[in-house]
Amino acid sequence: MKIQIKKVTALFLTAALTMTVLTGCGENEKSYPDGNINLVVSASAGGDTDTYARILAQHLEKELGVTISIVNKGSAIEGTREVHNAEKDGYTVEFFHASSLLTKIVGKTDIGGLDQAICTVPVVDTTQTLVIPAAKFKDMDDFVKKATSGEEIIASVNQGSYAHLACVLFENAIGGQFKYVDSQNASERITDMLAGRIDIFFAPYGTIQQYVESGDFISLGIMSEERNQFLPDVPTFVEQGYDITMDKYFYFAFPPETPQEIVNTFAAAVEKSVANQECIDAFATYSIVPEYHSPEESVQIPKDAEASYAQFKEVLSGQ
Repeated sequence: MKIQIKKVTALFLTAALTMTVLTGCGENEKSYPDGNINLVVSASAGGDTDTYARILAQHLEKELGVTISIVNKGSAIEGTREVHNAEKDGYTVEFFHASSLLTKIVGKTDIGGLDQAICTVPVVDTTQTLVIPAAKFKDMDDFVKKATSGEEIIASVNQGSYAHLACVLFENAIGGQFKYVDSQNASERITDMLAGRIDIFFAPYGTIQQYVESGDFISLGIMSEERNQFLPDVPTFVEQGYDITMDKYFYFAFPPETPQEIVNTFAAAVEKSVANQECIDAFATYSIVPEYHSPEESVQIPKDAEASYAQFKEVLSGQ
């Protein structure tokens, strides 16, 4: 009788252990994502980076079935570092652009975009332009003539940034020499140009379009290989004899060593989002066509850019 009790007890223990194991497996094998995602935008609210992030987040919420909370960071360096040091669970992701490469190249930080797990590049802004005040210059030829005749040209940039690089490329192309003054964003530069304090700055066309239409600013053209389909009357720098291209790409990135299946799941949601007509229409407002790039393609894009930017390290760092 005692033997039978022991056998029955053993059977119950075996069954209980089996149920525990099965229950545990079910709890641990939750599909990603099963909770809200923090989207760290490494820029202040209101700019192009923030705007594009919010458009994408709206559609990603539908695809992923979770809430995506936008977390703006005033410093790009701060945002990139926060994501880099976050848990590798897929619930903290960064949205930023190519300037992350430049800040590392010039020594402002030891962490750049390529130190993250790049997920996808969903936006390539082909509307980047350089603008000048209409009160002082007539057109591109007039600007170049004055800039190469010894007249002081004041360029407003954030040192070591994408805006800085654009001005340096143009300065080199025309054989001029600009005086650089510091500014943090496009709104500061617009105010300074309207007040007559600066002569040139870099911005997405949509940021300055109203001032071009009002006659206050002159766009020198877009810095892309081909004309933008939404801006057919705006020439490229290439057309005008200056082989300068500065398309600005934006990417999603996770902390390094984030599992590839998480990266792929998020990337698949982005692919569906940018194919959504409502998302396409929203970006059209900014003269942009969103486009999906796979994780593999999206890693190669900044790698190629970094190799190109590195040659300007000294001038961008003020050496």
